[in-house]
Amino acid sequence: MDPLHTDDPRVVGPFELLARLGAGGMGVTYMARRVPLDGHSDDAAAAYNMVEPDGPTGDDGPWLVVVKMIQPRLLDGDPQYRERFGREIDAVRAVVSDRVPALIAFEEDPAAARPWFAMDYVAGPSLSTMVKKAGTLTAVQSAALGLALVDALRAIHETGLLHRDLKPLNIVLGPDGPVVLDFGLAVLIEQRTSQAITQPGQAFGTWEYAPYEQLHNFKSVDRPADVYALGATLFFALTGRPPYPQQPLLTLPDWGGVNPVFLPLLGQILVPGAGQRPDLDGVDMGLRTILVQAGLSPEQAVEELGARVAAADLAPVLPPEAHADVAPEVRELALKEIEVTLPDVDPDFYGIVDTDEIARAAEAADEPGDEPAAHPPTLVDPAPRPEPAPTSYPLPLPRPAAGADEPEPPSTVPRAAAPKAPPRAAQNVAAGLRERYAHRGDL
Repeated sequence: MDPLHTDDPRVVGPFELLARLGAGGMGVTYMARRVPLDGHSDDAAAAYNMVEPDGPTGDDGPWLVVVKMIQPRLLDGDPQYRERFGREIDAVRAVVSDRVPALIAFEEDPAAARPWFAMDYVAGPSLSTMVKKAGTLTAVQSAALGLALVDALRAIHETGLLHRDLKPLNIVLGPDGPVVLDFGLAVLIEQRTSQAITQPGQAFGTWEYAPYEQLHNFKSVDRPADVYALGATLFFALTGRPPYPQQPLLTLPDWGGVNPVFLPLLGQILVPGAGQRPDLDGVDMGLRTILVQAGLSPEQAVEELGARVAAADLAPVLPPEAHADVAPEVRELALKEIEVTLPDVDPDFYGIVDTDEIARAAEAADEPGDEPAAHPPTLVDPAPRPEPAPTSYPLPLPRPAAGADEPEPPSTVPRAAAPKAPPRAAQNVAAGLRERYAHRGDL
């Protein structure tokens, strides 16, 4: 965790940026906290698709999130970076799992000055930091890690996605177990060739943990690529190094340092042929076999891994600003962000009437005048009341004889009451959606 740079924004949407968590080739991530916006929380929720967190907030601590943004130098260049970032938002939004952080809020306009999204903050070290500072994991701890990664990839694959960049740096060992981050290279399985962003000959990934086919035929990778990355990550957890120092090869890796009980499983996973690797169910079975040999249940292995992480005490230390009161100028900046995000709406889009005019008419009706006020309703009315006028279409009239003029049916359809205006937040969000999709040919 590093201090903010001088050119970093102080506020993004309704969040105050507190510190830098990391930066990569395309994005930069920040620790941030929710800015309380009394009286404007509904506007913020509607503007940024915000959901309430599952964890404690308020008196139990600040509402912390991780905010990710595109690197500023990429915003005015190739449009594929904005498109890829939009797909990352879609991926995080689609996957619901305890092993993937929940999406909290996002700026969905692809033409925004600097798109962003916020997700749950997981208080724990990355697997990379854990191994480098506290040493490699035992076979039991690695098996518990592997089962958590299997659960994460199952949730991702069941949504129809591939991760394509699973590695130790993208895994956080949180209080509730390992969590998989970074969907920057995620892609819908059925779109990996027909709607891929990459050009022929391009390839992306972290080559120390990516399979051979991802380097040489990036668009054709499928679920076995994520299985390979899982195995390469377990290799790192056991040895402190990746299977290959630079990129995957057609030869087998150096197995030195790998616990012998893991050799059969990793030997099946870390192979060049994608079709020769086990699926996630096969990996799950292999990991459970390792635990059976150790005489432990998966739950016991999870407890052992959690105890090891807690003993290492490597969770990032929160900056002092996280617990300080929000400065008034920060609150003002957040309010301005909402105003910019919520453009004025054209009332004709909704068929909305002038609500101020309705209010003035109602006030005028309440003033004393020539017309007597209607008596209040009572439970028993002493005088019989006339039959009420029909409020729906009458029964059809008999059809006239042939050659006779057909009479005009009486118009008894009641006039619809003027619709109430939707909340301002809903009006503005809908206006933004209309503007975004005005030129879309598929809607």
